[in-house]
Amino acid sequence: MTRFTEWRIWSALAFSLCLGVGGVAPARADFAAGSKAMQAGDYAAALKEFQAAANRGDARAQNDLGVLFERGWGVRQDFAEAATWYRKAADKGYLQAQTNLGYLHETGQGVARDFAMALSLYQQAAERNWPQAQNNLGSLYEKGLGVQRDYGRAMIWYRKAADQGSAQAQTNVGYMIETGRGVPQDDATAMAWYRKAAEQGYAQAENNIGALHERGRGVAKDLATAIAWYRKAVGKNNPQAQTNLGFLYASGRGVPRDDAQAVSLFRAAAEQGFAQAQSNLGFMLAEGRAVKRDYAAAKLLYEKAIEQGLPQAMMHLAVLYEKGRGVAQDNAQALAWYRRAAEAGFRPAAQRLFAVYTNGQLGELIDPVRAKLWADRVQ
Repeated sequence: MTRFTEWRIWSALAFSLCLGVGGVAPARADFAAGSKAMQAGDYAAALKEFQAAANRGDARAQNDLGVLFERGWGVRQDFAEAATWYRKAADKGYLQAQTNLGYLHETGQGVARDFAMALSLYQQAAERNWPQAQNNLGSLYEKGLGVQRDYGRAMIWYRKAADQGSAQAQTNVGYMIETGRGVPQDDATAMAWYRKAAEQGYAQAENNIGALHERGRGVAKDLATAIAWYRKAVGKNNPQAQTNLGFLYASGRGVPRDDAQAVSLFRAAAEQGFAQAQSNLGFMLAEGRAVKRDYAAAKLLYEKAIEQGLPQAMMHLAVLYEKGRGVAQDNAQALAWYRRAAEAGFRPAAQRLFAVYTNGQLGELIDPVRAKLWADRVQ
């Protein structure tokens, strides 16, 4: 079982707030009533009010009606309908709607996945200083989606949003600095950015602070402090923190070993689609730790994590094929998955292939040339 600390961007839907509603026109009155109902959690009432204002052309209501359809609040979730309403507001130059429609194009929800369109929409709102669009535009530049990867430009846009107080962007700035992407690597400065975001209660920043304390990077190594930060983020259902804390319980580091607690945390994160948690939960099932041993369920979880490109899960699947656990024993399949994991940079898989070709295992002949090839990957 393995664990790693990964940063990820979370979507943040932008919805409108109405400030001061006395003496307003009918469309504005409908929007104000809808906003009040939405903030109170009365989504059925919000839907009714927003529909009335949206049909009169109120861009704020059109955006917020899109939010209700995207989230499935007070109505059946319908991404295509959400996109329709976002587009109406975006065409009027409404910044929140441009950002929300861009996100749907980025993720392919309700519309064709189109990174170039997402880039264009984010750019329009970002240039008018909308922080969520600036953050999301930075993400596209960082990942090279719809545009050539450019860490420098990513950092510029993240900083613009972070300087406006966006906790998400502050966390992303911290991550760029922690990993040295486009800027000098500096754990202490990364920690400072994470703390800015954590002061706003941003769960991903809380997780990242925990990870730096766990590894002793930029601060003294302190498992107790790391665990305290992980717990803060776990309380907000952050899947990475759930995975990190679960790993500590599984290994008995900083807390008494508790496989049942580890399984519970891994399961909570896996149900959110977090690849590392899926792989770790699969491992617990394969080993029968605090759960009934179930190779078939483990295999399904490994495959879900592999769909997201996780090399550790590839290696775990290779082991199932090598040992014939829950599947027919198959040396060829085992070798194929070890190779995929090793080629993805997972060193334990390269070490296993070095042993295969050094000792003549899994039906392969001793092959010093291939053994050296994989040994070089381990270095």
